[in-house]
Amino acid sequence: MIQLKCQHSVLVLALAAWFGLLFVSGAIAQQSNPANSIEIYSALKKFDLSGGSVQVKNLVLKRDRAEMTFDGTIYFQPSVAGAVRGCVFIGNGHFRAEVPDSLFERDNVKRLLNAELVESTFEHAVLRFSDESFDLLAAGGTPGGPAPPEALELAKEFEARFLKETGANLSARLLVSILNRESPGVFFAQFDKGSRGRFSFLLDYQSRIPVANFDINGGEKGLIFAYRRGMMWNDIWMAVYALEDYQQHVVNYSDLYDLVQIRNYTMHVDLREPKKALKLNVEMNMSSSIDGLRAVPLVINDGLGEYENERLKKAMKVKSAKSDSGGLDVIQEDWEAGITLVLPTAPKKNEQFSAALELEGDFLLESSDDFHYPLSNESWYPRHGYLNRSTFHMTFLHRRKHLVASSGDRIRENATGNDDSEGLTEYRMEKPVSLVTFAFGPYEHFLDKVKLQQGGIELPVEFNAPRGRIMPFKQDFIVTEMMNSVNYFSLMFGAYPYGVFRGAFHPFGFGQGFPTLLMIPPTTREHRNTYSFIAHETAHQWWGNIVAWRSYRDQWLSEGFAEYSGMLYTGLRDNFGQQKKLIEDMRIQLRDPPSADIGLGRGRLVDVGPVILGHRLSTRETLGAYTALVYSKGALILRMLHFLFTNPANGDGKPFFEMMTDFVKRYSNGRATTENFAQVASEHFGRTPIAQRFGMKDLKWFFRQWVYEAHHPIYRLEFRIQAQPDGNSIIEGTLHQEKTPEYWFMVLPLVVNYDKDKKALATVYAKGPKTTFSIKVPGRPESAELDPDLWVLSEKTSTKKQ
Repeated sequence: MIQLKCQHSVLVLALAAWFGLLFVSGAIAQQSNPANSIEIYSALKKFDLSGGSVQVKNLVLKRDRAEMTFDGTIYFQPSVAGAVRGCVFIGNGHFRAEVPDSLFERDNVKRLLNAELVESTFEHAVLRFSDESFDLLAAGGTPGGPAPPEALELAKEFEARFLKETGANLSARLLVSILNRESPGVFFAQFDKGSRGRFSFLLDYQSRIPVANFDINGGEKGLIFAYRRGMMWNDIWMAVYALEDYQQHVVNYSDLYDLVQIRNYTMHVDLREPKKALKLNVEMNMSSSIDGLRAVPLVINDGLGEYENERLKKAMKVKSAKSDSGGLDVIQEDWEAGITLVLPTAPKKNEQFSAALELEGDFLLESSDDFHYPLSNESWYPRHGYLNRSTFHMTFLHRRKHLVASSGDRIRENATGNDDSEGLTEYRMEKPVSLVTFAFGPYEHFLDKVKLQQGGIELPVEFNAPRGRIMPFKQDFIVTEMMNSVNYFSLMFGAYPYGVFRGAFHPFGFGQGFPTLLMIPPTTREHRNTYSFIAHETAHQWWGNIVAWRSYRDQWLSEGFAEYSGMLYTGLRDNFGQQKKLIEDMRIQLRDPPSADIGLGRGRLVDVGPVILGHRLSTRETLGAYTALVYSKGALILRMLHFLFTNPANGDGKPFFEMMTDFVKRYSNGRATTENFAQVASEHFGRTPIAQRFGMKDLKWFFRQWVYEAHHPIYRLEFRIQAQPDGNSIIEGTLHQEKTPEYWFMVLPLVVNYDKDKKALATVYAKGPKTTFSIKVPGRPESAELDPDLWVLSEKTSTKKQ
């Protein structure tokens, strides 16, 4: 049974029935730095093996749930900053890691490895650590000889390959651990020449590499993964919390280990040579989250891939750096998806300081007709942590023929630059937001205003369209849809908080919704998919921007909510028939088999796992599962909540929107978890007619079944109508609920049909495999139908009159 209790930044919980997871509350720009920090980094990176060796026999090293057995020789790196930080093993070894009490992790290991646990032999191992592993390894053997060429080669080639394959700089990670005196320290091992080939085990108690390089920020500390050369990505075999976390049923969210909060960015962005380089001068005003902060890892270039050496050739590279207290050392290697700042002085907790960086890279993507965009909208400037909020002041220097669209209020546009061919455009985002981006090219502004029904504010709406109608584009249609959808959602979910709403032509096969700025691909059709798409991106102003998701496990609160918002708008804009087709398409998608790296995967997308697993749902055997489950199933889950909040007597769904508005209000300008949403929904649900009729006080049962589990029920209704002497009727029968556990409970709508298109609404409930019911209805109905409008997600819903 899941217990969902929020205690500020820590969540107390029980093991979930489905998966048992814990829910959670190169180049060195060298200047000056005390204590030889750069020398420490250089020694870590050098990773020579002149530190001696030991011969071991059946030496067992345990690290959390991983058990490694060594029978051979271990060659050590010399001491760095007072301790040995790495070694290479050659011999015969064995790796074993039990899967936690988690149905998803068990299924994932079974799916990827066809095994019940992660287990492998190995002949080679490379180990890096900032914990006490050296003491345990060295104490278990007898002195050996110097490192042979085979061991030296393993040490030499390891880090560059690992950087290319993951973007993670292990030496920099060790430096951060050493300088910031992290406890416990980091442990990493890569194994090869065994039954599973080459794979890696990472134990990072501060979750820095999991967050920065794998987007795993739900508090997981251990990863077991393997690089797949053909697909240029890493299979995550297992992602786990620490054993202690499982034992105590408590785990911290990863953001509690953030080292700084970046309060404000001041950016000067040079776009004058779009075919050559994006040049960025950025000043970050920060506050330290710990005492004695010495090193700060930042993420940048993480959106670039390995294909065609993109992360190597096009990355934003640091050219110079300084801090408000003097020099600043910056570590950045080729292929790295990040940089590390080594501070000249160590600020205390909550002390503010600033760092200024000059960066440059071939980071601009050009479409046809001279339009330009960052290669990655999320990783063109340095960030720390996951979706932390900052304010932004951005000044763009560009060619005068170009206009720039970005986030926030436009302060000035096309002011004179250094000469008549240059323009200068300035934007300010005064409300803290998680991400900003920009686009520029031969745009022209299409402007309008909408008076929002919520608050009566007159909101400027702008669409940046290709100048001179270079391609088919209905600018007035898009502006109208933007005005209609932002007006509708402000009425349904709460006031729109920004001073402007704009969109920009985005000639790619996807859209994105950033604070005040939508990226919109070409569209000319007035079609349900167009209505839904523009409304989905507009809804991200609420779901993702006003309220961000706290961890990847909560991302359905953004994408699923935006998808359902688009569905709602489509029903309003067009008709319910078109909305129903969107629902049917989603339900069909869930029943499709997943794609795999070779052919089709096994089973159905809906069975891969629960929506709470976020992007981890997509593996080489389950491609497409993230979109199907987080977007589509997430939307259909919210639709079921909408039904549960609706009064069956009159179809009034206002309580649902009151609940959603309250959720936005409580977590505005912040991040929310699934537990946070469940708590708000439960508080409101107890007052609804359905809750009162069936004696329900909260929605724990609902979230357990639909969010934390992955069943897909079949509903069959068998009924008969019995006329009564008083002129009314009794509808009685049996509701069958199949392919679910015994405890599964759900309320479903029943539509009672009379002649001349007259209908009445009722509800029935299913509990377990079979439930009998009896309902008294007025008059003489002709028939009844279970859930004809597809409110409740199912594999199939059918009705049979007896």
